[in-house]
Amino acid sequence: MAYDLHYSEIRPQMGNGGIRKPALLAIAAARARYADHDTGRNCRPTNDQLADATGFSVRQVQRANEALRLLGVATEILRGRQRTLTERLASWRLGDRGRGWASVWVLHDSAWLASVIHRLSPHLVGSLFACKSSLLREFTTHKRTPAGARGRGAGRRRCPDKGGSALARSWRAHPGAPPWSRRYSADAWAAMLAGPARHGWTAGDLNQLITDWLGITGRRIPDAPYKPIGLLGAILAWHGAENLDDRPAAADEAREAEELAAAAARVARQVSELTPPNGPDGGGAGRVAAREAALEAVRNAARKRTEEAAVQAAQLQDAVRRARGPEEV
Repeated sequence: MAYDLHYSEIRPQMGNGGIRKPALLAIAAARARYADHDTGRNCRPTNDQLADATGFSVRQVQRANEALRLLGVATEILRGRQRTLTERLASWRLGDRGRGWASVWVLHDSAWLASVIHRLSPHLVGSLFACKSSLLREFTTHKRTPAGARGRGAGRRRCPDKGGSALARSWRAHPGAPPWSRRYSADAWAAMLAGPARHGWTAGDLNQLITDWLGITGRRIPDAPYKPIGLLGAILAWHGAENLDDRPAAADEAREAEELAAAAARVARQVSELTPPNGPDGGGAGRVAAREAALEAVRNAARKRTEEAAVQAAQLQDAVRRARGPEEV
């Protein structure tokens, strides 16, 4: 049926050419003889074995394999590996001329056909009539309560823990969080992080816990772990549910707070020790002495310039008097 319905769709996708229905059925039947009877698994005949069993060529067997895979009735689980030269030489010494390993196949029903069959199948206790009203007039459940036999009613999904969700959001947004922490939403992490959140944990505590676990146990975490929530649960169990009050990053945070307080006190002390300028006459004894020395130097320089100017003026007058000669009386 799968061949009749879908062969026209898969034919353009087949790169080795088409195949007729009788040949496909014969090769599929031969392949089924090599598979497990109950599950259809562990089907690993070579193309040469199928060709010898059916009388078709290896090329037709390859076309049949491709058609079965595209029709969805067979799945190639593990591709065969091309053996190395050393492996082939070792096989040739034993009389084996094979060049590779056979693939592992599994034969199964078409997923599309199974869905159609289940959709068309009638109800086990129903009929083909579309009558939705019950034909039973006598009911045997009068004493049942709406809450059910156990009296608890229908189960409802619990709301995610608010503290755990808040801790998960801050952890997922932290730059030091591992990439696999963002594979799940904050609500998905809420149940696992509810306990640490009640004890005041932060995103830094979770990161430090993972670092401590890696350093002490010597293990490694892959980039994409199989179950990140289970991994974090194992790390929290290693830390101990009774030790949640002992936050992993508490010592680092206390040290950082102490360093910040010391730096702030040092800055405040430096600001208080600085003497702001008090005008031209302010300052200590050193500033006053330096100011007096500077003023004395300025006065000496002015006096020298005055004396030099007086000497130059006297010399100029003498030169003018000599140039004019003796004055007549």
